[in-house]
Amino acid sequence: MRGTLTEPLEPNAPTNAREQPLDARAFGARIAAWDDDLRGVAWAVVRTQTATDDVMQDAYERAFKARHTFDGRSSMKTWLHSIVYRTAIDYVRREGRRSADPLDGLLHAPATDSASSPTDDALARAELDAVLDACTPEQSAMLLLTAGLGYSFDETAEILGINRGTVASRVSRLRSRLTRWDDD
Repeated sequence: MRGTLTEPLEPNAPTNAREQPLDARAFGARIAAWDDDLRGVAWAVVRTQTATDDVMQDAYERAFKARHTFDGRSSMKTWLHSIVYRTAIDYVRREGRRSADPLDGLLHAPATDSASSPTDDALARAELDAVLDACTPEQSAMLLLTAGLGYSFDETAEILGINRGTVASRVSRLRSRLTRWDDD
């Protein structure tokens, strides 16, 4: 039987309210499958690799301890994103938000098969950093969740703990701002 406490679920297997809490191995499989996306949300809020690592350690510990409270009203991935987002916001409140470390972009830039040069990639990343630095942590997370990860406004609202209409209007304003910024 799949989904029991002793047999891990596939990372993208559906979850529901009747599912028992995941064992450590099954929980680890889920986290491993979604780690890049989850780290992206943390980085969008805290903006440095070191802070992202700190947030992720705290968030995974919180999620593991609270895994028995997952009730299936949302997907486990959405639930984990919510924990990571709240942990990142707590970090910003506690430590203060810092600008992106310029070395983060160089040291942690993903490999690409594109024909663009490393200089072009670095300039594009610098432009993105400038835009994200001008955003609040919540705005950065909204952009990443909707435009970067493809979450719906409903899912983004659930992760951020705000109303869907608030997400829709803020994302619309952010996109308008980005379009004006790009035209400059």
